Amino acid sequence: ELDEGFDHKNPSGCFLLDPNDVTGNESGTEEEQDAFLKEIELFHRERCLEFKPPKFYQELLNCLKLWRAVIRLGGYEQVTSLKLWRQVGESFHPPKTCTTVSWTFRGFYEKALLEYEKYKMRCGELPFTDASVSDPTTGTPVSLIHTAGSGGRARRPAAARAMQGWHSQRLLGNGELGPSIIKDKNQTMPKREKHLKNIGFLKRKGSYLVEQASSKSARESSKKSQEAALILDVGAPADWVKVNVQRMNDCYEVYALVPGLMREEVHVQSDPAGRLVISGQPEEHDNPWGVTPFKKVVSLPTRIDPHHTSAIVTLHGQLFVRVP
Repeated sequence: ELDEGFDHKNPSGCFLLDPNDVTGNESGTEEEQDAFLKEIELFHRERCLEFKPPKFYQELLNCLKLWRAVIRLGGYEQVTSLKLWRQVGESFHPPKTCTTVSWTFRGFYEKALLEYEKYKMRCGELPFTDASVSDPTTGTPVSLIHTAGSGGRARRPAAARAMQGWHSQRLLGNGELGPSIIKDKNQTMPKREKHLKNIGFLKRKGSYLVEQASSKSARESSKKSQEAALILDVGAPADWVKVNVQRMNDCYEVYALVPGLMREEVHVQSDPAGRLVISGQPEEHDNPWGVTPFKKVVSLPTRIDPHHTSAIVTLHGQLFVRVP
């Protein structure tokens, strides 16, 4: 039974869809599509978020149909973990020239509807949470990788591997590699390995000057890459947000400190021209820490691949972005 207080004319139709009806009409009428698009635009405008109605092959995308298709399959996290984005995209009958259906429609949803879905889950208006992930065909639960401080939200395996690799080889300020943060408390080292380690230490001691020269070269390279990237503030200056850019062989690595912000309050956008936009929007504007909204634009000297750009925010306000 539907709640009496529920608006049965809600254009999003979250509860009105039968999850067992895979052939139902999810497109909606033109009036419902227009009403839902206005609702999404108002949602982003009230939160000072950028929103542009997505277009697919120069045609305005039916956001209501995309919303209903993803919600029917269990939401963004479930569709991503079970790799169902191609199934969602095929329902729009894309032309054969579109070879990136999964990435395209996942990008549409992330830019236009993902924040709206998070809001609906926090309000309890969706019949699932980010922790209730199961296979829609068999009903069996799907195990996802969770990380400490994520608030119970599932993290995709690729993001978890990137986080683990970043922590295992974190860069210090002088360009050297620091020790791993992830340690095994029960790990013990045999005597023979300790002996070999001591021998290796003596050999490294003899090549101290070589390592020192290499470290100096790395610092100079890091300084040049920092000068090549242009970092500008849009709006009020946010000097408390520190940004550092390092150029690697096949990518740029952007490190930023965004203290006092949760990962849901930090947004990263990129475009092929080489612009990376890092913005922060605290939910509580009048907070005792004095954290204010900000937007920084990092202009890189080369073109980038926005589809493979990955961003990770830790619990302590450390942002890492890998830009191929």
